[in-house]
Amino acid sequence: MEQIKIRKEKLSIYLARNVNRKDEELIKIENAKKGIEIYIDESESSFLYAKNSFKKTPSWTKMFTLTEGVESEYFGESSNVGAVFIMRVFGSAFILSFGTGFHLIKDDEIERDFGLRVTLNSVDPDKLRSLDKASYDHNPLNSRTQSTRDVDVFNLHLDSESEMLYAVTGASLVKEFGNQVTGRDALTIAVETTLNEIPGILHEAIFRYRMKLPDKFSWVDNINRVRDLDEIEILDLELDDYLSSNNYSNFWLGEPEIVDWEDQIGYSFDMYPRTPRHVILTLDDYVQHINNEPMCVTNLKNDVVHINNSEFSSIKSWSVYRCLYAEIDFGNDHYILRNGVWYKINQDFLTEVDSYLVDLENYGFKFPVYEYEREEFYNEYVCKNNTDFSLMDKKNIKIGGAYDKLEHCDLIRNGSDFIHVKYYRSSSTLSHLFFQGMVGAEAFIKDKSYREKLNPKLPKSIRLKDAGLRPNPKKYTIVYAIATVKNIPEELPFFSKVTLKNTLKTLKALDYNVAIAKIDVSPFILKIKKCKPKKI
Repeated sequence: MEQIKIRKEKLSIYLARNVNRKDEELIKIENAKKGIEIYIDESESSFLYAKNSFKKTPSWTKMFTLTEGVESEYFGESSNVGAVFIMRVFGSAFILSFGTGFHLIKDDEIERDFGLRVTLNSVDPDKLRSLDKASYDHNPLNSRTQSTRDVDVFNLHLDSESEMLYAVTGASLVKEFGNQVTGRDALTIAVETTLNEIPGILHEAIFRYRMKLPDKFSWVDNINRVRDLDEIEILDLELDDYLSSNNYSNFWLGEPEIVDWEDQIGYSFDMYPRTPRHVILTLDDYVQHINNEPMCVTNLKNDVVHINNSEFSSIKSWSVYRCLYAEIDFGNDHYILRNGVWYKINQDFLTEVDSYLVDLENYGFKFPVYEYEREEFYNEYVCKNNTDFSLMDKKNIKIGGAYDKLEHCDLIRNGSDFIHVKYYRSSSTLSHLFFQGMVGAEAFIKDKSYREKLNPKLPKSIRLKDAGLRPNPKKYTIVYAIATVKNIPEELPFFSKVTLKNTLKTLKALDYNVAIAKIDVSPFILKIKKCKPKKI
């Protein structure tokens, strides 16, 4: 007798956040046909909901059908078939989507990263095929890396201290999941199965979801983007409590992205002519602007920060909420709001980063007080009043590739200290500073062509005798000089600390000396305001 071959099915499995939600609360029931109950052993209840489908001619065909001689029937009609299957079993509610059925699922009702955690507990760490990741050191950057063969997670070029893992595909170690498993919010597998065998798959999935992550993936929990809408709402309410009690010593206002300082004269919270334009963006100025109005999340999201050009016109704007950098403790966890996004930080990772920076050397020179509107003016002042300094600001070097134009440093002291100066404006600004300093230092040691382009820009007294020879990095010190009212590095924003830590590891591996310096800020610079001049 010929044995019937079981079809291999692609299953996309989601976990509902609340098992007590009714089906109509988990999916967009108004877009689905009436549910059909299906009886399956072990299942408390199982209902199938097919998506309403409407046959229609694609809109792009109108370009042709508006012309004589081409009828719409020529192209035919299409419909996207989809369905979801809701199964309640083992004290949980699972939603399986088929075809375009995922459109029926309510995003805020599913457990985020369910599939990712199941997959990390189900794959061979040395046999991965692809991963989706997002950086958090500058502006969030999403990317995917893939391999045509099975590789280790770090061969897919993931930096566990500056990138978050969103999704992964790899070889399955679990027979119920077939040969390959993919996980993000959904667990996606392709297996030979029948409806009656699905409870066994779901049992294995919920078991692995609740497991502790393997040591090789433990870093995944270092930093997690908060995506649960209820949790975000709770954090915003907690933020309101901090703001109402004036407890915001760990709060800053700063640009959420890198901006060109040369094109702007200041910031404002509206565009009325007599509204002050602030040279420096600060939370105190916003508090003064709202003039006894409550500082709360709702207002932060509605109020706007404008960058003004020399004509006092807005050239870029963001919500104040997006410009707010805040670090708060809630329960036993540490949370960070950055660029309008909440992150949850693992306490052990927080301690590890702080511990690494304890031994960072303080630079043995007291810089003059920072009291200039632009960093270039400050750098010029330092050089005019200190003969052991050389000005390197704006002397860019074309190196091609991702870093087309690179500024080696802002100042050189005693011919051997490469100093990078930055007024602290935001975590993105500092992360950019640390990274740029590392790239220049690495090129100086490794790239003969870079040294040959740099050498003519150096003062004659400190030029390399032979730019072709590799310099000894032990003779040089990379200095990060930061103008701020905060204590550094202790009170730097956490994401800046992470970037600084990673930069230090690279520079020390190259055998450079590294130091940090705090530049005191004049109270005067914090108070500079401009107003649009009256028309004569």
